[in-house]
Amino acid sequence: MMGFSHATTGVLVGVAVAAPLAAAAGTPPTPMGLLAWALLGAGSALVPDLDHPSSTATRSQGFVTGLLSRGMRALSLAVYRRTRTPADRSDGEHRHLGHTPVFAAAVGAVIGLLCHLSWWATLVTAWFLAFLGLRALRKVAWRGLRTALGSWPGAALGALCVAALFLTAWDNYPPGWIVGAVVALGMIVHSLGDALTSSGVPLAWPFTVNGRRWAMLGVPRWMRFRTGTWPEWVVGAVSLTGSLAVGYALVA
Repeated sequence: MMGFSHATTGVLVGVAVAAPLAAAAGTPPTPMGLLAWALLGAGSALVPDLDHPSSTATRSQGFVTGLLSRGMRALSLAVYRRTRTPADRSDGEHRHLGHTPVFAAAVGAVIGLLCHLSWWATLVTAWFLAFLGLRALRKVAWRGLRTALGSWPGAALGALCVAALFLTAWDNYPPGWIVGAVVALGMIVHSLGDALTSSGVPLAWPFTVNGRRWAMLGVPRWMRFRTGTWPEWVVGAVSLTGSLAVGYALVA
């Protein structure tokens, strides 16, 4: 799916999963708090596409995300070459390691540990994810805000405000495990979204399916759709509508 559609599914993760977890940890949901979690979820759902050189995530921050993209593609290719079977025949980069639940869980665990150990790690993570989320979701903003978020300074300032809001909502700072869980779940939801499309994703890695460790799996063929077609917009609309409904129920 496209960046905007992935971001909407991440919004649902942030509102429906992260906000209740935060409430259980002692911070009741507020409208501004839900907005922060929604944007962090949206950004997390874009992370897997750093394995594509022209994705929304890769293009969002110029040199920084470009460097992250090259690193993810190199890692993905190295892991693919070491773990592929004779039946696997693909490029080993886009929709490979970065789109596996195992990798999502590993990234979430690392982020969670770093955020547990450091306030600065939490700030940087919140800023980075909010930046990605704002750039991807600017289509639904009014014209002036959409233009501002389309520029690097505007998105950076907006993300900094979100990160500050996110951190000041807590007496100390957010539990690292919640931040890590949002990252992992956002990445997994991204992969599940791509499993609805024609190409599929390697959901079973590192296990083999019909002799292939990198088998591209998904819903039944008759249920899949091409990226950018109307079923994808339905997924986005349902995700945003569901987020609004859950958010209202949480703060009402």
